[in-house]
Amino acid sequence: MKHSILVLIGCILLMNCTRPERTLDLQGHRGARGLFPENSLIGFEKTLEIPEVSTLELDLCITSDHELIISHEPWLNETICTLNDTTHKGKSYSLYKMTYDSIQQYDCGSKRHPDFPGQENATSRKPLLKELFAEISEKGLRWPNFNIEIKSQRKGDHKYHPVPRTYASIIVETLNELNEAYPEADLLNKVTIQSADMRTLREVRKTALQVRLCLLVEHSAEPAKQMDKLGFPVDVYSPEYTLVTPELISWCHFRQIKVIPWTVNELADMQKLVDMGVDGIISDYPNRFAALVY
Repeated sequence: MKHSILVLIGCILLMNCTRPERTLDLQGHRGARGLFPENSLIGFEKTLEIPEVSTLELDLCITSDHELIISHEPWLNETICTLNDTTHKGKSYSLYKMTYDSIQQYDCGSKRHPDFPGQENATSRKPLLKELFAEISEKGLRWPNFNIEIKSQRKGDHKYHPVPRTYASIIVETLNELNEAYPEADLLNKVTIQSADMRTLREVRKTALQVRLCLLVEHSAEPAKQMDKLGFPVDVYSPEYTLVTPELISWCHFRQIKVIPWTVNELADMQKLVDMGVDGIISDYPNRFAALVY
């Protein structure tokens, strides 16, 4: 009897010792928007200095000369950009109607975002995706994963961006070029393409690009209905964080779909989601990841 108990204890200890360590995909939203100018080279560089960050989350728009530029809005947002003509709102400055060189005339880093009073601001221009990769390579920074959001919606076609098929083809061509230029980065295994526009995800899926796909959802989290409408299961399901439930996580995990909610800025909310079983966190304050327990 005593021998049996010792064997049982030994088995339990062995199981605990061999249990795989849990890893989370901890993502800096637009770099680290709460700390530095969003979607800026300086912001991305500083974010990569945070050891807990595994992924840079960023947004892609397209210029009139078909360059992939990193920007959340497909226009010059007057909240963060200094506009020369203050009589026009930022939405009149469609990036899709402007060349890359003309966009570089605008500073989108010196103005502090009113929602992030702790930002360290600096003059910053909207960078190209290829400039971010060149910066990482030239400065010898570590290569992270990249969660790249395609900014598109039906009412923006031809006004703020091309139609999904053209959008997808430009992204595929650019990523293939960058993958060849930086073989050390292993980009196609590090990139996730995310979007709330199902049309664009379908077009990327039709290509042979070997990247993960992520569906963004905001107002309702009904993965079964949403993926049925999409037409295929995604690799990552990314709801607004207040929509996450244990049932949602179970549904996705049963189908080997990761759940990575956005945008989680309070540590208590992060920890609650981690305890619930999410696979990652997207945050404007990636410096808070170090306090998570998992």
